[in-house]
Amino acid sequence: MTWRQWLNSALKRSYGIFGEGVEYSFLHVDNKVAYIRVNYADKDTLASSISTYISTEDLIGAPLAVTILQESPNLERLEITDDDRIWLKRAVEDDKEDGACI
Repeated sequence: MTWRQWLNSALKRSYGIFGEGVEYSFLHVDNKVAYIRVNYADKDTLASSISTYISTEDLIGAPLAVTILQESPNLERLEITDDDRIWLKRAVEDDKEDGACI
């Protein structure tokens, strides 16, 4: 099961059709850690879905639980390792470009 499949299942199970409407994107995925961007208005919906969803029927073997390690209103405030600096720099630059176009 991919991160996207898991998040979609969590949102759908927790909030039904409204959960399916939550837009999010992956900034970076590294094995067991995923950095996800979501609209501020949907952050609580995503957070509660992640916190409460444990998949038992979709996964074979052991159930999966996910926790939120950090939350930030600004990409530049994320606490990351040195290995993550490249993708974060690119994401910050993309944000600045998107903001300049508005």
